[in-house]
Amino acid sequence: MNKTILCISLLGSACATSFDEPEDTVGQASQEMQSTNGLSLNGISLNGISLNGLSLNGLSLNGISLNGTSLSGTTISAVSTTAPPLTGAAVVGSTWNATATNGATVKLRIDSAAQGTAPNADLWFYKVSYQTSSGWSPMCGLDSANQPIQAVTTAGVWTATSSDAAKYGASTSQFTFACRGKTVAKCVELGYKTYRGYSTQLATCVRLLRGDYCGTGQAYTVDGTLLNLYDNVGVQADGLGWFPEAEWTPSGARCVNSHNNARFELAVSKDPKCVASIESDACGYSFVNGAVLIDELPLAMQTH
Repeated sequence: MNKTILCISLLGSACATSFDEPEDTVGQASQEMQSTNGLSLNGISLNGISLNGLSLNGLSLNGISLNGTSLSGTTISAVSTTAPPLTGAAVVGSTWNATATNGATVKLRIDSAAQGTAPNADLWFYKVSYQTSSGWSPMCGLDSANQPIQAVTTAGVWTATSSDAAKYGASTSQFTFACRGKTVAKCVELGYKTYRGYSTQLATCVRLLRGDYCGTGQAYTVDGTLLNLYDNVGVQADGLGWFPEAEWTPSGARCVNSHNNARFELAVSKDPKCVASIESDACGYSFVNGAVLIDELPLAMQTH
């Protein structure tokens, strides 16, 4: 299915693009973030927000209203380097305008806001709806309890280029609404927050969880596969000692361990073309060669 990424700028300019992205079919268990030692159920969906066949990602502020009153710059902090792009309950009831690649205008509304709990007490989670001819529908869909799924914000946007269908671009004027339980939100909740200086780790985490080995935007993994990840800055530490799969950078896998099964062995579209040139029996043991994140797989994935 062709998906459309919408992007709106704090400066008033809009951008949008599209890419082909398989749907995420993970269950409720993978929507509950497990952040201890980077333990995560990965998935193929970049954001997973659907809207009448379109997928919203890279949403950022263009024109908003709150009962006719403009929101303050302290609430909308995409230009800040010390806080999330959007914080607080004051935005509840505000409406947002987005423009799709086909030129259609989509109106969004923030319906509720809830502050996170430790270790994410600095984050705010929002239930967002989009407007249709018959009313408002939850932007992120419904969970297993038939409740709207929340979204979290993070600075920057994911766009498509001719060589990369899911390229991250850091920004001080644009930010993304990321649905909880999907890749971008998982990485934010793991601690890779742009305002804490972890934009590189965030971009790398998205590549890792999606199994985007070649850095092309193509996912080579199966939803719900359990993995452990840790990083070069100490946000997540290795507390499991599983078997290394790969070393990761914002461009994809730097190397893949040749002694262990990789997640692409489980995927229908397995064996990404780049892997043959980056396999190594020494991969996944150190950050000295430029890795930003390393992931490990459990014993069941090991070949020998």
